[in-house]
Amino acid sequence: MYLLKALRLPHIILLLVGQTLSAIGDYFYTIAVMWVAVKTSGSDAGLVAAAGGIAVFCFGLLGGVYADRWNRRITMIVVDVIRTVVVLILPVLALSGRLQFWHLIAVSFIVNAVGSLFNPALQASLSPLVGSDRELLQATNALLDITRRLARALGPTLVGLVVLFLPLVHLFTLDAVSFGVSALSILALGSRFAWKSEHATRRQRGMHGVLTEVGEGLKVMIKGTDLRSALVSGLLSNFTWAISWVVGVPLLVAHNLGNSVSIYGLIVGAYGVGNVLSNLIIGSRQIKRQIFILFLGRLIVGTGFLLLALANNVPMALVASFLASLGGPMGDLTKTLMIQQLPLYQMGKVFGAFNTFERAMYSLGLVVSVPLFSLVSVQLGVAISALLLMVTSLYSLTRVEIQTLQTLHKRLSRQKQVPKVSIDNHENKQYLLSPIEQEKEQ
Repeated sequence: MYLLKALRLPHIILLLVGQTLSAIGDYFYTIAVMWVAVKTSGSDAGLVAAAGGIAVFCFGLLGGVYADRWNRRITMIVVDVIRTVVVLILPVLALSGRLQFWHLIAVSFIVNAVGSLFNPALQASLSPLVGSDRELLQATNALLDITRRLARALGPTLVGLVVLFLPLVHLFTLDAVSFGVSALSILALGSRFAWKSEHATRRQRGMHGVLTEVGEGLKVMIKGTDLRSALVSGLLSNFTWAISWVVGVPLLVAHNLGNSVSIYGLIVGAYGVGNVLSNLIIGSRQIKRQIFILFLGRLIVGTGFLLLALANNVPMALVASFLASLGGPMGDLTKTLMIQQLPLYQMGKVFGAFNTFERAMYSLGLVVSVPLFSLVSVQLGVAISALLLMVTSLYSLTRVEIQTLQTLHKRLSRQKQVPKVSIDNHENKQYLLSPIEQEKEQ
């Protein structure tokens, strides 16, 4: 299994441990900051999340550029140190009775702004860490994705346990500690890997140079047909995810499935279990037709969301959630494709741009969900979103299959157009035989 092969590498285990703890800490921070914001300012709490979103929009593209220019290891360590110090300010202010709402907004903005540097640098570092082995790269990317999904599943549960023994504000403390652990794990990886692009010293300086590199990253994103299709599909998936899952599922539970937070938790849990299982399968297999599996995954997600819209009981909703979750890691092969197909010195820019556009489409989905669910029923709104993802994925799957058949047809045609001369010893005649026929004659 390729997952086990990746786990035999000590530096990969070190990276995964640090990122798993950091991801769980992120959920601690998210829950704590929104809860404190609600208690502090009520309905204005949304401004805290908005500040984080604005930071990503402002710095996402720039973060990708500088992730390619600078030493990625040093960049990630510095970002983690900054986040450690900034987040630690919150429990200090809270315990001294001086925490104000604007502090939450400022911390949210800073954490997300510097995070725009960390994420592209991390993704661009995977290829140097595992070398040229495509299957090992796919497995490592799957393992990194598993850490995020495990954090999503375990984070809320662990919050409930932590607050039984510690004040809520110490969730910020634990998040700061997790950033510190992440920094130490990256520091321990050492300097023996290619942390800095060899093209970094050739870049133009100043804002003109930055804008030029942003344009280069965008051109690279749309250059290859397969990669362009995968990226567009990923953006659309984020849009429909926001509508169908983030907003739609809680509304479905409230209106049709018992109006119970425990039922909502079960549905989310079923999704988390399916995600992990699918990730283990994807990461342990050699996938040759990655673009086909990617679009198939999107189709499965859309089908699961459609079944959720049609579910009239909890068991059916759990099955639909589990089905949708199986397609998620398949669709995440987009990142593996990007790492495999892009030049190393362009990865940071492309990942920065992709993360920015992902957040933009996610936010757009949240905005569109407001008028959508006010105009139509919850079931119909979720179904429309699911069908949009299904139809586009089915179209992409069909196009991929047609291209595959056309390529195969051209290859066979070329073989037939290059005949070889073979003598029939029985009748002393010359025949033009194709390579396949010659093998039969022999």
